[in-house]
Amino acid sequence: MPTREELAATVRTVVSDVLGTDPEELRERTSLAEEYGIDSLELMEVGARLERTLRLRIDPDDLLSARDLGHAVDLLHARLADPATAAPGSRTADAVITLTPATPGAPATPAPGVPA
Repeated sequence: MPTREELAATVRTVVSDVLGTDPEELRERTSLAEEYGIDSLELMEVGARLERTLRLRIDPDDLLSARDLGHAVDLLHARLADPATAAPGSRTADAVITLTPATPGAPATPAPGVPA
């Protein structure tokens, strides 16, 4: 799991890419609605990019309810800390791995979904 600082840097980068701004302009207390006039489509794009980058399901209400960038980072950090909220297929969501010892002399069998 990324540290809060790493997560904040990722969020700033994604938001700046969507809004066409410099990541350094975005601070913890930056209100995207008030200062940048972000609309719902841009916010959904931010959410989709963060979901892909973080492999995490993001409830649109989380992003809509965030007061500022720092609050959004805190919400995402809390989601990352809870494996039940991870995106399907992510390492976090599939954290249980069953290991079966190989039989001596038997050919190796790849795990399901892993090409031979």
